[in-house]
Amino acid sequence: MADVKPPEPREPADKPGDWALIKRVWPYIQQDRGWLWVVLLMTPLGVLAGVVQPVLLKAGIDDHIAVGDIAGLTGVALAFLGVVLAGWLTGSLGFYALQRMSLRGLARLRAAIFAHVTEQGARFFDRRTTGSLMTRTVNDTEAVYESLVRGAGQLLTDLLTIVGMLVAMFALEWRLTLVAFAFSPIIWVTVGWFRRRLRPLSLAIRQTLSRLNGFFAEQIYGMSLVQLYGAQEKSRAKFDDMSRAYMVAYHRSNWLDAGLYAVMDGMSALAVGAVVWFTAIQFTDPEPSITIGLLVAFVDYLGRIFVPIREFAGRIAALQQSSAALERIFGLMDANDKVTPGSIDPESVHGAVRFDGVSFAYAADRPEVLHDVSFAVRPGEVVALVGATGSGKTTIGKLLTRMYDGYSGSITVDDHELRDLRLETVRDRITVVHQDVYLFDGTVAENIHLWKRDLTPEALRRAVELSRAASFIDEQPAGLEWRLTERGANLSTGQRQLLAIARAMARDASIVILDEATASVDSETEKLIDEAVAELFKQRTVLVIAHRLSTIQKADRIVVLHQGGVVEHGSHEELMALGGRYRLLVETGFEL
Repeated sequence: MADVKPPEPREPADKPGDWALIKRVWPYIQQDRGWLWVVLLMTPLGVLAGVVQPVLLKAGIDDHIAVGDIAGLTGVALAFLGVVLAGWLTGSLGFYALQRMSLRGLARLRAAIFAHVTEQGARFFDRRTTGSLMTRTVNDTEAVYESLVRGAGQLLTDLLTIVGMLVAMFALEWRLTLVAFAFSPIIWVTVGWFRRRLRPLSLAIRQTLSRLNGFFAEQIYGMSLVQLYGAQEKSRAKFDDMSRAYMVAYHRSNWLDAGLYAVMDGMSALAVGAVVWFTAIQFTDPEPSITIGLLVAFVDYLGRIFVPIREFAGRIAALQQSSAALERIFGLMDANDKVTPGSIDPESVHGAVRFDGVSFAYAADRPEVLHDVSFAVRPGEVVALVGATGSGKTTIGKLLTRMYDGYSGSITVDDHELRDLRLETVRDRITVVHQDVYLFDGTVAENIHLWKRDLTPEALRRAVELSRAASFIDEQPAGLEWRLTERGANLSTGQRQLLAIARAMARDASIVILDEATASVDSETEKLIDEAVAELFKQRTVLVIAHRLSTIQKADRIVVLHQGGVVEHGSHEELMALGGRYRLLVETGFEL
């Protein structure tokens, strides 16, 4: 693999702080706040058990072993055993409660991300890759779990442990405590230095992983094209480069993490050495103020306190990674490209459609694809939209189904402004038969009704028969329960088109947008498709994004688009007699 540098980690000037990000997680875990009380009760008890143990150890040595009171040592030993068991029980229960609360909160957060994404308009997906969305929903939410359990939760335990042991050490011997922590300024500066570098580097790791996932998903989706053009080597090379960028970023993080652990281990050793040195000096006095039991207790405290101090740095590292993930998650949650919801829900939609001076651009910095488009469609009328590629035919369908907002002018359905209609009404009354049919991994029935719960088995069967899809479904032993593979790979192009028409039949929508397929099929399948389209035309308002002259001639009227505007409209005979753009397209055999 080529030598690749990860992207330089950069933080936005107005980035939210760690605490602000963690507070935003609270709404997803507050339903389990009862378990939080368990955590808050059990954690201090577990810490207290750890703080008491060295005190009992000192008492056992100084009060019993040093004076030969072996009988009295039994009581101290039993007390020590009881404290150890209590610490284990309270610590285990507190950690279980924290994990339970965090996992349930994680599930709610992941569901909220998915719900947020599914509510967005098409512009949202235009700006983001599938891999990026997958990373934020799966990988980044897993990092949030780390922030709650390994990060914030354990950080609370570490802080309580450090404070509790410091109090106990000062109470036992303040001079030894000061000697032991003479290096604390170095520790504070070191932790701060590592923290400042881990946060942006963690963000860079998430960014490279997102790009890696996005590229992988894109290549898998288009693998047949990659193979047809012999681009496997270039695809693998690019994947290796991106994978190396992710690896290098992670290696940098690991080096910082390992360096921090090494520094903290060194500080621990120096502190123990300083305590032993100071104690040795005290033993030169005839009546030393420091006993063997006190020294053992302090060495035990130092061994215990430097573990949370060292782990404290690790918790900070985990929080940096989690904060980067949270920043990306809530950045996604704050992005809002939703289509403005209306409130009007008419009892019925007859199918009258009117475009009046409609202009539209896919983004503010992109040119308009529709310019002052005006035309009307009467209820039950079939209107064909024709024009060269890029003339705006498909955009009209996207606006009518409210995949995009932000158009100027007016679009009305039965004299109701489209923006004022409820989205559910629009999507229920207007359906699309796509040229590029997408089928899910599931049964034929599931792919036709698409979670429409009120669709009866009789209505489903009727849709299959009217669409002529029964011609191949009934040949399968499982019938409607025949399982299709992802994207309908076990169907022919024509069969997929028939299933798309069956979907429209099942919804029984008042308005249908037919993006007519141009793919070549055998004559028998083409006949079935023509019959299915003829059934679709009955008693519905139909907008046909037409490609074949035979379909165009069946339309009641034809609207001709050129460079985003309407240039002609009328019947086939009228437009041919006019001798304009439409006639030119027909006579030159242009692929409409």
